[in-house]
Amino acid sequence: MTSLLPDKFTFTQSNLQTYVKCKYQFYLRYIEHFLWPAPATDDMLAFERDRLAGSRFHQLVQQLLLDVPAEALVRSAENDPDSRVRAWFELFMDSIYKQLTGNLFPEYTLTANLDGFLLSAKYDLLQQNGVDYTIFDWKTSRKKPSKAWLQAQLQSKVFPLVLANQKEFYSGTPEPAIRMVYWEVTEPEKPIVLECGSEKLKDYRAELSSLIFQIKTNEVKDFEKTEDVQRCRYCVYRTYCNRPSMSVGVDEFLSSEYLSIEEDADILNGD
Repeated sequence: MTSLLPDKFTFTQSNLQTYVKCKYQFYLRYIEHFLWPAPATDDMLAFERDRLAGSRFHQLVQQLLLDVPAEALVRSAENDPDSRVRAWFELFMDSIYKQLTGNLFPEYTLTANLDGFLLSAKYDLLQQNGVDYTIFDWKTSRKKPSKAWLQAQLQSKVFPLVLANQKEFYSGTPEPAIRMVYWEVTEPEKPIVLECGSEKLKDYRAELSSLIFQIKTNEVKDFEKTEDVQRCRYCVYRTYCNRPSMSVGVDEFLSSEYLSIEEDADILNGD
């Protein structure tokens, strides 16, 4: 059976999460390549402001980890048009930054061949201490998610699995010990830590291989609309569906459990 996706299509946590949330949205975005026709909220400027502030914060952290003098970066943060960026950066330097040791690889992208399919992950930071590897992810969302919610997200499965399949990355070492740390600006002293042992990695591999195989072998009719119509309230593709418009206010949108800022930013940016 010929796949609707190109042979070298690269899967990521973002496009896989889109498929899990709504198969039809995945079809519109990644197969038909439709542009998003409607803003995600009635006040798109607020969403864009949050997204850009988070992006600038990530850039400051990356530069700090690449040994750009902290004093210069603090001055840059002080001049940022959004005061939250300075506050986030100061929180970062006063908390998790002091705990970073070993070999550090900021904004690092890895791609793995998973049973013949390409799977890619872009890490905010990879930390190596001997055979111990820690994946860090910086979150600037307004509401801190629960550990259980994060554990269920595909990011928490894709990221460690891609790393575990990089034999050349830790050539000559024993099986690596991998964990994932989510650092949240809302609780900088209480990062959420997820351990990724060998049994979990086996489960992740089986789950993701099955999911990707399903996507690659789907016919058009298989890309169905989500049954959870509440998700449609936050969908930038909602006007393509024969469902009532349910746009929401920006505060509700940005604090919703249905929203992944990174995922929706990818859609808005055309990634």
